[in-house]
Amino acid sequence: MLIAVCDDDELFLRDLENKLTSLSMADSICAFSSLDAFLLSVEGGSRFDAVLMDIEWGGRAVGAEAGAGCLDGGRLAGAAGMDAASELLRLSPGTKIIYVTGHVERFNQQVFLQRANLSGFLTKPVDIELLSANLRKVADDLPFQEQPSLVLRNQGATVSIPFREIVFVECQRHVVHVHTNGETISTYERLKSIMGALPPNFYQCHKSYIVNMSHISRIQSGDVFLKDGRLVPVSRARYNDTKEAYHTYVGRKF
Repeated sequence: MLIAVCDDDELFLRDLENKLTSLSMADSICAFSSLDAFLLSVEGGSRFDAVLMDIEWGGRAVGAEAGAGCLDGGRLAGAAGMDAASELLRLSPGTKIIYVTGHVERFNQQVFLQRANLSGFLTKPVDIELLSANLRKVADDLPFQEQPSLVLRNQGATVSIPFREIVFVECQRHVVHVHTNGETISTYERLKSIMGALPPNFYQCHKSYIVNMSHISRIQSGDVFLKDGRLVPVSRARYNDTKEAYHTYVGRKF
């Protein structure tokens, strides 16, 4: 499952990301402390199955002052979470919203006033069992073709590899090898078609290599250093773009 977390409290973002990681239900987690950054990411093609959205931002909520929630050039400038959820419905109708708030008594009647693809409602501090139940509800609603796995043909069989388990992908002599934490799966499918099936946290750093940016430790001296100690080469032509893509990915997380 591809999940985004949106909250202007960075300590809460880290805590919620840790809870999501512990549940092992997310194939990709992107955290945003800015609504503009989140909506720009969606406008740029990022796809999420679920978004955990804080309702109140910077002390403001929907209708807190005249003009709250107005659009500026197609994007929201500092608007509240329910306004962002309404805009998300336009940009990505299939993405499910799970509202999160520390002020349930203030918003429990307002959450249904704005148009949004609403799936759930959580209060802070987030209970991990309720978080898990909300995510299972989203997962149950996902159509089969949207399941967050890479499907390949391997030795005459169909193999499904969860995105979160893929560390990097390499192509050698027309054979593509998908490397996970525990094994390598080989296929004769084209690297280009595999790249097109992967979520936004994957980046092609070399004509023969794709890396999962969530597994990157650092980029240095023409190589990607992975958290498990392995190295992935970066081509000279793509070195600067790879660093920029990784810095953008890390920036979105916090």
